[in-house]
Amino acid sequence: MAYAYEKRDFERVKSKTAVTLFFGTPPKSLEGVCIDISDKGMGIDLESVIPIGTECRVKVHDGHKNSQTYQALIEIKNTQALAKGRCRVGAIIMEMF
Repeated sequence: MAYAYEKRDFERVKSKTAVTLFFGTPPKSLEGVCIDISDKGMGIDLESVIPIGTECRVKVHDGHKNSQTYQALIEIKNTQALAKGRCRVGAIIMEMF
């Protein structure tokens, strides 16, 4: 059950995991860090700005060379500018692979 301040079925889990986002035509990629994840969304710090509404395939790197990677289709729902051209995004998870 979610707490009153966190209106989610599952709380956000803090993380510092490397991710790569793939999007657009022609295909582009952005490196970033997943800072938190819940059952339906993720917070990601990226090396540059990405527009709201962009659909991306995200690949989460766990640091183990031979393990399966977590991948999902996400949609960027909000952005917040950070220093040096970086941004923090909130994304919903639309599908997991």
